[in-house]
Amino acid sequence: MNTKSSIITVTLNPAIDHTVFVDQLLPGTVHRATGSHRQAGGKGVNVATMLSLGGASVAVAGFLGEANPSIFETHFKQHALQDAFIRVPGETRTGIKIVDTKANDTTDLNLPGPAPTEAQCERLITKLLQRVQAGTWVVIAGSLPAGVEPSFLVELIRRLRDADAKIAIDSSGAALKAAVEVGVDLAKPNVHELEELLDTKFDNFQATLDAARELCRERIPNLIVSLGDEGALFLADEAELMASAPPVKVISTVGAGDSLLAGYLQGILRGDTPPDCARMATVYAWSRLESLVSALPANDVLTQRLARVTVQPIAPYNPKA
Repeated sequence: MNTKSSIITVTLNPAIDHTVFVDQLLPGTVHRATGSHRQAGGKGVNVATMLSLGGASVAVAGFLGEANPSIFETHFKQHALQDAFIRVPGETRTGIKIVDTKANDTTDLNLPGPAPTEAQCERLITKLLQRVQAGTWVVIAGSLPAGVEPSFLVELIRRLRDADAKIAIDSSGAALKAAVEVGVDLAKPNVHELEELLDTKFDNFQATLDAARELCRERIPNLIVSLGDEGALFLADEAELMASAPPVKVISTVGAGDSLLAGYLQGILRGDTPPDCARMATVYAWSRLESLVSALPANDVLTQRLARVTVQPIAPYNPKA
């Protein structure tokens, strides 16, 4: 059987996303939830789901707790995702998100998950190498599980690059730093993650842009910086762009950044121009913000939304200005 995949997402530390809605979150008191929702999650799973909804053929990999895999297995079947996860002892963690509908903010409680062994880590690498070929995009997304050091991520990326795979990273902290140091083709930090990576604080948009440009020129050929409701920067040698959507009615922010990355990769797979990749990324994020689950609108609505996204070239870099 041919197990090669055009795109693979790797979620080393997936989670069951359990979102609970309350009218107002008051610590130390009893709350009556107005609603709740559970779904298979983790950044790589979210990216894969949106890619599949857009028509891409996607494999998903990482580590799943063998005690509670059913919610993921059902999700994979529903979205035609090729399951390449390694099962490990224990339960996949749950991420609890408490949404305060009055304040319109979210409190996150991330529970611990299982710790894969060194042998299971090596088995994952072997499984991934069986699926990649020259030009395959491998998206490594999310946090590292307990007991797994950034050095594993370095080894994983090196071996995938030796197989001529293209690597995208969407992580934070030590994992993001390790990936950038070993070399990736694409990264998607938000502003906070970029500040942490560069160990600096940005006072304004221009400072963020300058730092992102320098990182793109020196280390990462394709860089997306999520700016929240202001939009996102899309930086590469061939174009430097700023994209934003019209005002959106936000139902949940869960998975919005993952959808941004998925839309951009969808554009790459289609052979779109940089501006069209930025538009697709923005529409994917827009669609996710308006839904509790990964979803895309009908083709006619998606086309209308693409036309409503603003994509502007950024003024050329001038270090003497």
